[in-house]
Parts: sequence; C-alpha cells; structure tokens
Amino acid sequence: MRYLSRVAAVTLTLLFSVPAFTTAQAPSPELNRAQQLVFVENHLQNVPKGSNLTYDFNSQTEGVESYSDTVRITVTEVLADDRRNLEFNFLNGSHHIDFSPAMGYSGNPVIIHFLERDISQMARETGGWSGYFRNRIRDAFSRPVSVRDVKIAFQGRDMDGVEVIVEPFASDPNIRNFEAYANKRYEFTFSTQVPGGVYRIHTRVPGEDGVGVFIDETLTFNQLTPKT
Repeated sequence: MRYLSRVAAVTLTLLFSVPAFTTAQAPSPELNRAQQLVFVENHLQNVPKGSNLTYDFNSQTEGVESYSDTVRITVTEVLADDRRNLEFNFLNGSHHIDFSPAMGYSGNPVIIHFLERDISQMARETGGWSGYFRNRIRDAFSRPVSVRDVKIAFQGRDMDGVEVIVEPFASDPNIRNFEAYANKRYEFTFSTQVPGGVYRIHTRVPGEDGVGVFIDETLTFNQLTPKT
C-alpha cells in the first residue's frame, strides 16, 4: 500500500480537478453545494499548529474479518494565508497507508485519503482502472442524490451539519464489469462545529439482491488534541 504515498501528491489533480480545494476563497457560483463543501470549504480553519485530528475507522466486509482502527492528521505549520502543512497516520499495522505530508492545505485531506483507499480496493478487487472509479466519484458530486441539513449528536451536544449522499455507479453504463458496486453509496457529513469540518464519511455496499451488507466502512471524528 506504500505506493499511495506517491498518489497522495497528485490526488487533488486526479480526483478533484478544482484548484480551489487547496485554497480558501469564496465559493464559485459554478459549483453546487456538495462540490463547495468538498472542494472549497476551509475545513481546517481555527485548527492550530501542533493539533491532532483523530478519527475512528471501522470496516466490515463480507468474508473478511472486521476491524477498527484510527486515522490521525497532525498540523505541523499554519501559514500566513491560513493554509496548513499536515502529516498523516492513516490506519496502523497491516492496514497502514503511507500518505506523504501535505503542504498548504485549507481543505481536510481525510476526504481524499478515505476515497483513495476505497478506490484502490475497488480497482484491486475488480481488476479495473483506478482512474475510472476516481472519475465516477468526482463526477457524482455534480449530481448528488441528496444534500440536506442534519443534526449531529456528538459528545452530548446537538450540532448542525450537512449530509451529502452520492451514488457514483447507479447509472454507470459499464456497471456490468463490476456489478457488486452498482448500488454503492457514499455519505459525507460536514459540520463547522466539528474541528476539521468533517464529522463522518460512510460507504456501504448492500449484499446480493439487496440483502445484508457486502461492505460497510465508516470514518468518524473522535477528537482534537490538545483541546483548544
């Protein structure tokens, strides 16, 4: 999985061909709300130097032992334009992915990293081209299934959030090549009241004929340390 360290350096260009994702600027009128949340939002605003954003990761796949792990993002520097330099520890042990440090970010790379891991797994399981899956996911944000305001219950508090749901392969003309993922759904929950802006990412693939679960993976914000 260490080859993904090279992928990380060019992921924004390949997955999200919107340069605004790495800079804080006014939302483009050409982007819908889902795209603005993913590509434009300054998720890391107010996250200080030396902070660690920690996320819980849970994975369940049919026929594979389920596991829980953690993801950590460390802010190593805050730049003059409010962008940040970052280091990552994405999962541990045999599940670890060695993503390279990121320079000058305002968006939260946990979105990119979650999706790159997901894309890599789909390509490996199907023998397909990772770029194809990457493009389908990118394009899905231009036509989300749902974008709605939600309430998040976190550490005894009710917070405001926005949920974005996409189904990249629902109408894919090439779905016969990877039918297991036809109904794959991605849910992204954002909140400005959560450090790092990303509360939860969840992807689910139902079992055969819609019965049970084939894949269910969730990344959920746990904490910011040290607490500010």
